[in-house]
Amino acid sequence: MSRKIAPKASVSLTDTESALMNEHGAKLIFTTYQNRRCGLIIRNSRLIDASFFLESSSKIGAIYIGKVKSLVKNLNACFVEIADGEVCFLSMKNAENPYLVNRTFDGRILEGDELLVQVIRDAQKGKRSCVSAEISLSNDCFALMLGTTKVGFSSKLDNQRKGTLKKMLSQNHLVENGNLIQDCTKLLSEAEYQYLTSKGPALEHFTLPPVGMIVRTMAGELTEELSPREELLGHFYELSAELIRLLYFARFRSCFSCLKQAPLEYEEMLNQFVMDEARSGNVYPVTPVTSGLWSDKPAPNSYNGEVITDNKEFYEHLTAYCASNEKFQKINIRFYQDDQMPLSILYSIEKKMETALANRVWLKSGGNLVIETTEALTVIDVNTGKCEVKKGSEEVYYKINLEAACEIALQLRLRNLSGIIIVDFISMESAADEKELLAYLRTLVKYDKVQTTIVDITPLGLVEITRKKRNKSLREQFLAKE
Repeated sequence: MSRKIAPKASVSLTDTESALMNEHGAKLIFTTYQNRRCGLIIRNSRLIDASFFLESSSKIGAIYIGKVKSLVKNLNACFVEIADGEVCFLSMKNAENPYLVNRTFDGRILEGDELLVQVIRDAQKGKRSCVSAEISLSNDCFALMLGTTKVGFSSKLDNQRKGTLKKMLSQNHLVENGNLIQDCTKLLSEAEYQYLTSKGPALEHFTLPPVGMIVRTMAGELTEELSPREELLGHFYELSAELIRLLYFARFRSCFSCLKQAPLEYEEMLNQFVMDEARSGNVYPVTPVTSGLWSDKPAPNSYNGEVITDNKEFYEHLTAYCASNEKFQKINIRFYQDDQMPLSILYSIEKKMETALANRVWLKSGGNLVIETTEALTVIDVNTGKCEVKKGSEEVYYKINLEAACEIALQLRLRNLSGIIIVDFISMESAADEKELLAYLRTLVKYDKVQTTIVDITPLGLVEITRKKRNKSLREQFLAKE
């Protein structure tokens, strides 16, 4: 006697799911991993960036009118209150030319002074938040900061692009003799100047504090386009108008006012993702080659990524944020919901995150990296591991080291490692091979969004790396308590 068996629910991929897994273009995924909200960037099936979001948002980047509570001469610092009961640490090295709103600066900072400060580090491990009086604002192409009039250029720009940008800025009377013009009437577009003066500010009588500028990598990449001048000037005037409005109206705001909120963590990640996708499709390597990992010439300035989330709250925030910002209005934001094939399974998020948080990373050759972080530094050891092909051959060691260098460049960003990093590559007898390896590693890290410096090889054959600290490492974010 036969009996009917109920058909099992199909778990085959739908057309939508197959399209989502399309390897062309990167995916920015906002989801939950082990009850922690996070953002992940996946390219070519590799996890290349990840960040966990705390319920209490970071204040890094927020600008306040603070009051000096006390001076600590032996530390060459002072304590500044930015809100009722919230006191921060301010080093005098970051306050050489502060913007005071209650009096004219005479070279001294006194108790009771009210000044503009910007949060540069959140409170952690019993330490207070840190602030700086060197206020800075930035966008994709430029950064403006108080305290200097000098104009600097990203170290990633070549001489040709620097020359083109210098000529363009000089022709538009924004830069003279390597310094930014200190006249707010010239730093504003005509339309912005007319708009602000119609609101009341007598800008011709407003004296700017020293304002300097850094020209970022994206500005140089825009020079490759057919009509970069108008777009670049638009980026500059938009940023300068924001800074001038902030400085002008700060004089009429009360103490402890927040003049600019810190960007939300997911907004920062979205900004960086869109900028990377617009720059090039080959910013992050996944397989090593002996030369020409990627072309120095960027891809056309077009966006080829997709934002996906299975969190309704994230979806609503993202759609509202992108709708209010012209730069993001063309982004495809997808709300994904499928009980039979959840997002974590579709992209193997559990496995990818376990690998990103593990101490050992396996290479395709069979070699591996062992990554150990201490209070003082991070050590990365390169091993031959399971690689048995011609083991002991210099050529094999060289190829494993090249693959390891490629993976290390990716892991630095993915794990957000910072400070002093020591890499113990497999020893090679050829000094020429060591030199090529070092040059290759320098090429790999120059596309990192965080400043990374390959220092040198020590007499013991250890490669020294330093990477600027901008946030907690991925492991610290994951283990952090709310």
